[in-house]
Amino acid sequence: MHPSSCVVLKCQVKLPPTCNCAKPPSTIPFPRSLSLGCSLTTTSQFLPKAMEAPANITIKGILSLLMQSIDDDDDMKKKSVISLGMGDPSAYSCFQAPPVASHAVAEALHSHRFNGYSPTVGLPQTRRAIAEYLSGDLPYDLSSDDVFVTSGCTQAIDVALAMLARPGSNILLPRPGFPIYELCAAFRGLEVRHFDLLPQNGWKVDLAGVEALADQNTVAMVVINPGNPCGNVYSYQHLKEIAETAERLKILVIADEVYGHLAFGRNPFVPMGVFGSTVPVLTLGSLSKRWIVPGWRLGWFVTCDPSGSFRKPKMVERIKKYFDILGGPSTFIQAAVPRILEETEENFFKKTIKVLKQTSDICFDRVKEITCITCPYKPEGSMAVMMKLNLSILEDISDDIDFCFKLAKEESVIILPGTAVGLKNWLRITFAVDPESLEEGLARLKSFSAAVEVQKGDDFKVHVFSSSELIETLNEKWRAVKRKPYPAMYSSVYGGIILDPALMVIPIDDHMVHRGHGVFDTAIILDGYLYELDVHIERILTSASKARISSPFTKDKLRTILIQLATASNCKKGTLRYWLSAGPGNFLLSPSGCPTSAFYAVVIDEEFSQQKEGVKVITSNIPMKPPLFATAKNVNYLPNVLSIMEAEDRGAFASIWVDEEGYVAEGPNVNVAFITQEKELILPPFDNILRGCTALRLLQLAPKLVEQGKLKGVKTGKLTIGEAKAAPEMMFVGSTLPLLPIVMWDDQLIGDGKVGELTMALSDLMWEDMVAGPTTQRIPVPYKQ
Repeated sequence: MHPSSCVVLKCQVKLPPTCNCAKPPSTIPFPRSLSLGCSLTTTSQFLPKAMEAPANITIKGILSLLMQSIDDDDDMKKKSVISLGMGDPSAYSCFQAPPVASHAVAEALHSHRFNGYSPTVGLPQTRRAIAEYLSGDLPYDLSSDDVFVTSGCTQAIDVALAMLARPGSNILLPRPGFPIYELCAAFRGLEVRHFDLLPQNGWKVDLAGVEALADQNTVAMVVINPGNPCGNVYSYQHLKEIAETAERLKILVIADEVYGHLAFGRNPFVPMGVFGSTVPVLTLGSLSKRWIVPGWRLGWFVTCDPSGSFRKPKMVERIKKYFDILGGPSTFIQAAVPRILEETEENFFKKTIKVLKQTSDICFDRVKEITCITCPYKPEGSMAVMMKLNLSILEDISDDIDFCFKLAKEESVIILPGTAVGLKNWLRITFAVDPESLEEGLARLKSFSAAVEVQKGDDFKVHVFSSSELIETLNEKWRAVKRKPYPAMYSSVYGGIILDPALMVIPIDDHMVHRGHGVFDTAIILDGYLYELDVHIERILTSASKARISSPFTKDKLRTILIQLATASNCKKGTLRYWLSAGPGNFLLSPSGCPTSAFYAVVIDEEFSQQKEGVKVITSNIPMKPPLFATAKNVNYLPNVLSIMEAEDRGAFASIWVDEEGYVAEGPNVNVAFITQEKELILPPFDNILRGCTALRLLQLAPKLVEQGKLKGVKTGKLTIGEAKAAPEMMFVGSTLPLLPIVMWDDQLIGDGKVGELTMALSDLMWEDMVAGPTTQRIPVPYKQ
């Protein structure tokens, strides 16, 4: 925790001149955390500027204005209002609170034992029940003293920011995010700094941006998971990276988990408190979403901190003092909580998840039919999703707010403009709606969008770019990007290295682009070293030979180009991807019109680390490539793409191909390996699949475990799908993993469903080779000082 974040603060407020006190006007010190607790009866002209209402946009405020804009003057044209803007599922019959919830409340109310005040921090039994509920997902136990009961999660947000505010302090908030944080920060005098969530990367946190924004006055960063408004669910690994970043910066993490456990994609919900030993975590949550009771206003503010930073007497006393001025939830609602948490049946949660998965699929699929709206990432959790609005193809629409107001007026459909959550010209759509209403609302959205799209036909004019305009348009895309995802590219067509991502293009008449006549390969950059570059170059040349593509350069020159490209990128961790193609020339089927083959390469700045959490896979129904194409790493990846999409549609990480004879083959872009009951490591033979460089390196390293007596043997061999599923351990093998444990296949557990010891031992071997292996495997990149 930041050492200065526990200081009790003072601020000065001048008494108004109309004061009737005997003493002359003076200044009175009081704690900033109490600054909103006083009641000012003076006229507005005497109101201190710091006490004026902030001008922040709120979700409820803008939705109220949208409702008012609906045109109901003409009853003949009047349509029923469909709100896809407010995340309140309780309005729909398909989302109902579990019976035990209302029974528990009725029992508490009728007992007449809970009509009085509760302790300001919450009833002891309520705090204990919440601690036990949350501890079920943590590697340590919370105590009642860690839990404070709040009036919904909104009050928990206010408490968190009030506890952290101090003069000159700042807080890091996600963009897009939940605007109540900004409003609370404004009242508390906290400077807000926004870090970006990256839509092209599953709305992950831009951790480099976080590090660039933080300074000695930063007190915390906010993480909302499952994501509101984006519908994302962060993986264990990404949350670990967030925790490690916060620990380096000496700030705490405020974990907004109001949508906790509402996850229905590939990533299970992992509470941020799992990493409480790495960095102090304030967990905020409520009954509202998971139990479908937002109106009950029952939330919690929880200190997840095994090291005890929050248990310092002054900090505990300060929190308790602040709760003394708050009005918490009704006592009888609090009294019902233990029974609600303990007795809600699992089937209730499964039904909610099933409906949310159904409605999220409807939302994602129907939006694909709307030309002016695109969804960069299919929702995997929570109750909302962000969509990008393309204004360039709309007439008489100035921005996202204008779009939403005109939609409300014309179609009586309410959706939230992205400006309200921090992203201009985006839209937030809530899918916690019954399927029929959602279908109708999206149909009206489609109709409205079609009506405001630029009309096609004789009057439609396509813009003709000048060279300068085109460069400006290309640059505009990258202007707001703080960290370039592609720091450097090489093109043999240009004859050199390009550092401007706007100019990283491949000619459209390249035979690889329009005919798929190209091959590629990838090496990784880890800690400033290129790992296994030489074997990857050997493989791309082998693939090129099978594709009848001649390289424009020798092997040694290719190696030199790639090392110089990595040097120019200044990237210390990422991937180096490169292509050999038949080259540009014309658009014919034969490459005879392409005079010279081409070589392209790009450095991709991306985060990866050793994988320690298991994933789920399925058997693919997409036909696998025939041997000629499977053994050459060519750019025809349509079967691979369809295979991974098939897995994602079924909530799995990836898929497994099984050949026509019933033998296990490979994953969509990785090899697969197994530990047999006899403790042998076995990989499918490479006769009809790609010879994975990492898989081959694994076969070279694994005998070390045989020498240690942990493994009985290492080999390649055929496995039927039945034999494979009976294996006690299973893993993917690929460059950036290097090993990814698999714990479930087609809803059948692999072994005991936990990550295996031998899998992790092999993973440790591989990771050690990547970070500290011999010089034959690791080439230092000669970065310029």
